[in-house]
Amino acid sequence: MKQRLGGLITAAGNVYTAALLGFLLLQRTPLGGAWPVRLVANFLPYLFLPLLLLVPLTMISKSRRSKIVISLPCVIFFLLYGDLFLPHATNVSGVGEDTLTVMTYNVTRGDPGVEEILSIIETEDADVVALQEVSPKVGEALYSLADRYPYMAVHPTPDGYAGCAVLSRFPLANDEVYPLVEGTLLSQRVVLDLGGESIHLFNVHLQPPQLAVRRGGSRLLVPAGYDTTTQDQELARLLEELDALEGKVVVVGDFNMTDQATSYLELTRVLRDTHREAGWGFGHTFPDGEALFVATPFPLMRIDYVFHSPDLTARRSYVGERGGPNHRFLVAELSS
Repeated sequence: MKQRLGGLITAAGNVYTAALLGFLLLQRTPLGGAWPVRLVANFLPYLFLPLLLLVPLTMISKSRRSKIVISLPCVIFFLLYGDLFLPHATNVSGVGEDTLTVMTYNVTRGDPGVEEILSIIETEDADVVALQEVSPKVGEALYSLADRYPYMAVHPTPDGYAGCAVLSRFPLANDEVYPLVEGTLLSQRVVLDLGGESIHLFNVHLQPPQLAVRRGGSRLLVPAGYDTTTQDQELARLLEELDALEGKVVVVGDFNMTDQATSYLELTRVLRDTHREAGWGFGHTFPDGEALFVATPFPLMRIDYVFHSPDLTARRSYVGERGGPNHRFLVAELSS
């Protein structure tokens, strides 16, 4: 019986490792651009969940080969995510360095409640707050924070979904609001004046991917397509604007993409991800409470970001413990 159980454990470990390695290799082939591969890649951290069962089972088995095989996905997990669970040397600011704390928060058209939104902003007390999905009600309420944030650029929309706002302790200039692609959500660009030093701040809300589904039974919904064409066009426009700028840049917002998306890889060739530099854990921000009307105990994906140009340094980055019902906020501390 024990021998048979050991054989099953070994076989399970072999199949799992082969499947995981096969998927990771598939991502790096021309087939990696196929929509099923891109869709599954968004949930890459969860492909390592079987290790929670397979590792302890393999450790009690007598097969040395099975231990070697199961160590491969463990090594891959460490290479992909290990730095997110280790202390960062940049967490402490240098003496005399100027710091800037930036908060990004998709307020979901005010669904958390105006008082809750204002409470979160006041509690975090960031220097600059960038908001997405600002409704008229939220936009009006933000002016109650004028003593804390004397400089505001608030642009609600009637439906709230495309609205945006920037609140700042520093003077703002060149406030521009426009869709990166005609017919998409609004993005915002301002210039922060930090005592004579200018920093370009982009408040971005990219279009979510279009997921097509079909019924595979009476209730079962099966993915039938995953289209990021519009989002890819928005990112191309954003990269063009970044390329035309000189000076320090911070790009924040709801990007509706994970760190496995092609768009993320393109963006991080130009900018740095504060969470990767100075955050801890996976940094998931979405959804906060429920997904497709199903309750979630914690956020499942990372789609909200603070990026910065290489001439800035991330000192700290953390995801808030509240937000909802869709997004948790993200705060980053930067220094120059």
